[in-house]
Amino acid sequence: MTISGDTPRENLTLSEADLAACRPMVGEGGHVLRALCPFHGSDRQRSLRVQVHSGRFVCFACGAWGYMAEARERWREEQQRQVVLRKPPARQRRPPRLQPTAPTRAGRPAAISTPVARPAAPRASEPARPDLAQRLAVFQAALPGSRGETYLQQRGIPLALAQRHGVGYAALGTWPHAARDWRGGRVVFPHTTPDGRLVNLYGRAVGTAAQVPKAKRHDHLPGEKGYLNAAALQGGTGPLWVCEGAFDALALLAAGCTRVIAIFGVHGWRWDWVRDVRELVFALDADAAGQQQWPMLARQAALRGKQVAVLEPAAYGGYKDVNEAWLAGVLGVSTANPANTCFYVYASLSRLDFQGPSENTMVVFLGISSNRSAKSKYTLFVLTVSAM
Repeated sequence: MTISGDTPRENLTLSEADLAACRPMVGEGGHVLRALCPFHGSDRQRSLRVQVHSGRFVCFACGAWGYMAEARERWREEQQRQVVLRKPPARQRRPPRLQPTAPTRAGRPAAISTPVARPAAPRASEPARPDLAQRLAVFQAALPGSRGETYLQQRGIPLALAQRHGVGYAALGTWPHAARDWRGGRVVFPHTTPDGRLVNLYGRAVGTAAQVPKAKRHDHLPGEKGYLNAAALQGGTGPLWVCEGAFDALALLAAGCTRVIAIFGVHGWRWDWVRDVRELVFALDADAAGQQQWPMLARQAALRGKQVAVLEPAAYGGYKDVNEAWLAGVLGVSTANPANTCFYVYASLSRLDFQGPSENTMVVFLGISSNRSAKSKYTLFVLTVSAM
């Protein structure tokens, strides 16, 4: 694919197959690929830098730049879709006439009235890729008997449970991100919205932490993100259990919890999706990120009038997350009575007897208590909110 020296090196196109032949390596936290440059025939230095999200590439040696073929195709599809959305119906193409109002008493005409624009029709949400549902169906059919099924068993997840929640398997060479492909394949989970739409796919590389580099373990396709099992937001019995990872959610379902979602990371929470949910149980990871995030989410939920419980780290038996504790057989979850394993967060608004930071300050009292034993400690949180 080497090009001659007098050939323009601007706005070129590179296919996934050509990139794969250039021995790409993941860099910069998985956001960038470094590869040999196919345009000037580099075989020693990975001078080609490819942005995973946008598909743009540039070679720092020969100056060649352009976009991946897949990125160009997505751009064309988006342009065509925008043209269709912007095109008004035939009966609205002629601009409405401006009607002057009657003259005022002073004899001067009043200001010309401007037509009131009709509200735009609601924009139909579409999947990030037009072939997303078809790809997921292929992955789901490939799961039984695959490395993906073996990996699910190794993490304590029954095949039937995984299939009920749309899990699939992408073998080597079939994952849509060719540059993020993995030799052991990926277990595939659907990103969904509360109304059941499929908006994205998440792939977890098959293998242990020692076998899979951290930069290769997790991959979400570009585009809108959702939740695993987001349909649980629409209804069901019992509280809604919220965890970070897809395997954590499947572990809670295997443990008997009936309403469980995975938000794909501590920053995936969306308050607009839980307006009608009255009871929440946060089962975030026991690492630093999870333990820093749950107090903020719990306080905000309590102040929104929701009953909130938190699965304390002791329920994990010293393990990092729900799935590890489930696999080790030490997960302490009581589905019949979450109070046996969780502590509850509650909030109330009241003006306390002591003076706040200023005389026009409302004090918000937020308390956290544990119901597990009489010896449990109590923690007091106090927020100050300026009075309106």
